[in-house]
Amino acid sequence: MTGVSRRSRAIKTSPHRVLVALADQLRRSGRRVIDFTAGQPGLPPDASALAEFIEFVSKNTFTAFRYAPTQGLPELREEISADLRKYGGVDVPPDNIVVTAGGLDGIILSLYATTDPNDRVLLLEPCYSMYWDTLTFLGLEAEWCSESVDTGFQPSVDCILDKMKRVKAVLFASPDNPTSRVISREVAKAIAEEASRRGVWILYDVAYKHLVYEGGHVWFEKYVENPDVLVNIGSFSKDIAIPGGRLGYVYTFNKELAREMVKLKGILGIVAPVPMQWLATLYLRKGYKEKYLEYVIPIYRRRRDAAYEAVRKYLPRARVVKPTASMYVFPDLSSYLAEMKVGDLDLAVKLAEEKGVVALPGSIFGPSGANHLRITFVTNDEKTIEEGVRLIGEYLGEA
Repeated sequence: MTGVSRRSRAIKTSPHRVLVALADQLRRSGRRVIDFTAGQPGLPPDASALAEFIEFVSKNTFTAFRYAPTQGLPELREEISADLRKYGGVDVPPDNIVVTAGGLDGIILSLYATTDPNDRVLLLEPCYSMYWDTLTFLGLEAEWCSESVDTGFQPSVDCILDKMKRVKAVLFASPDNPTSRVISREVAKAIAEEASRRGVWILYDVAYKHLVYEGGHVWFEKYVENPDVLVNIGSFSKDIAIPGGRLGYVYTFNKELAREMVKLKGILGIVAPVPMQWLATLYLRKGYKEKYLEYVIPIYRRRRDAAYEAVRKYLPRARVVKPTASMYVFPDLSSYLAEMKVGDLDLAVKLAEEKGVVALPGSIFGPSGANHLRITFVTNDEKTIEEGVRLIGEYLGEA
């Protein structure tokens, strides 16, 4: 009998996609919408970089659109290698870098190459919602250590050490989505030492590593005793602002693993978008990345401050951490929702329908995200951010 697969049915429709569609529907109906859902840069790519890219494509049309090696353009991998040396003091040969179709492609390739069905993978949650669906799709079992606003969303070292006794890999991001936390040195050291000792893979999602407002990015290379267990998953969606270009990369010190990921990439998509690889090469080679980051970071910092202060002002009973990085504030609205006897998903839908404010319910990011909202602060100016949070407070009865 015909029918869709059990694998497909096991994946539930994401409320994220439902809310994005609802926002679009409201816009089309003529409603004004303040959209806090998008996890993407709030400012366009560098205009000079795009102009040079367009000129390059016009003069090299065949080169720009033909197949590239599955592992990625040698020119781009060389630039990524130099970029890692520049920012992290990390020496990664270009042959150990695999160019991917965005960060999620890198996560899937990394999981395929390091795990087998029914293996267990440790998550530090709340975490990127796609982690959960990807594990389900690949037939993997999730273990998790919970994080909360009380600890600044830092996980328990004791929990990590206990769970790592029975997992094949640990998958997490720093800076994080949705909490924006940067992993502490203490936690990083504990993960690195235990993974090295037990031979557990560290799958480290560094998509937000350049969006840091205070402090700095944590480079796990400085902590692992056995570098062969470390897999770093990067993205060009945030730092050069091409999320729709779908371009990322994976790097590892494990040569065998790099070869396996190239083999898998040949099956899962053949090659990452080649025109975007040339654009990223220009960004890195010509200094456009540094120029873009120097421009946007102060703007994002001001928007972060506006979002945090608006939550404190209009949602005074919310528990919230001021993020030092990434794109999101993640307030805990438990006291409001308990009083209203509603969940965070119902709240998100009602806010969209009644106030035209669209934010993501925290529960889609894991059990500890329940009763939170993820509010993206980089995609709107300060005035719009304050208005949107004020309308949330108005709906919750505080304004």
